[in-house]
Amino acid sequence: MGWLIALVVWTAAGARIGRVAARQPTPLRVAMVVAVSSAAIASTLAVPDIAGRLDTAAPTAGLSEVVLELAWTLFAAASAVGAVSVWPILPRPALRAVAVIVYTLAVVLGIGLAGGVPVPALVFIVIALTAVVVTGGRHVAWTPLGRGISLIVVGSATVLAAAVVGLVRELSGQTWVVGSSPAYTAAAVIVSIGTVWVLAETWLRARQDLRRMDTLHSVLVTRFPEVVDGDGKGSTTVLRASDAVAHVMDALYLQAGAGTLDTDEQDLPESTAERAEILARWIHDPIASDVLDTEWIAPPQGMSPRRWVLELADAYTGFGTSAPAPTRVDTADSAAD
Repeated sequence: MGWLIALVVWTAAGARIGRVAARQPTPLRVAMVVAVSSAAIASTLAVPDIAGRLDTAAPTAGLSEVVLELAWTLFAAASAVGAVSVWPILPRPALRAVAVIVYTLAVVLGIGLAGGVPVPALVFIVIALTAVVVTGGRHVAWTPLGRGISLIVVGSATVLAAAVVGLVRELSGQTWVVGSSPAYTAAAVIVSIGTVWVLAETWLRARQDLRRMDTLHSVLVTRFPEVVDGDGKGSTTVLRASDAVAHVMDALYLQAGAGTLDTDEQDLPESTAERAEILARWIHDPIASDVLDTEWIAPPQGMSPRRWVLELADAYTGFGTSAPAPTRVDTADSAAD
């Protein structure tokens, strides 16, 4: 089980590192990489075989325990930097300086922790993760980002609780090894999942959207191939889903006469579903349908183009007829006839 946990956490760390490599590094993105990488190192050292081999190869005994404590101290520091980076009262130019100070303090306290002085490091961990929990709690919401933040908050709160227990024990004269509790391992998994939650959910939603738009997209792209720029190869799933929405909207614009038609005498249905059904029939057979202008294809008020295209895709799929032959239709000429 320990090997599997380490694999999961390292996979999340790799995803975050790839994210930073593909985009401009910011203090928040770097902090997420440092936090999840520290958790991955700690999870690896939680495997007895790895810890034992490290202690055997090390010139001094107990090296695995030292690295384990340093990793969790650095995790708390990076998590705190990530939390501070979203504070509106902190000027952006000052954020990098704050990050350097926090990381330096974590290293110094971590060395003291490894040298047998755990109380200052435990106090630092408690303060840092308290800031994470309080800040993250304000951003928890039922959105992809909010759900990811909620997992990070839960994981950080778990480490915070373990650190409080350790601090109480140390102050009472007992010994406590940071990272020794199973709660740390559970927290590493939870935080790791939270750091990649947005990436995973966005990818899964893009895959689902592509499947929902497949029939409608194929029909319109075949009818209006000029809306496609390039073959889309090498693009990510998320970008392909966004491109598919743009293709559908552009093709509908062309079928609606590209702004040359005017049907002011027609009133748009108040029901979004009814409007989508009318458009589905129009897409299926524009010649036999009433002439519709660009006002019909525009997303209803308060609805994004992506959601509107998905509504149209569902309506078209549920229309229950086969797609029309792949021929280009000039709506303006049809209206003139």
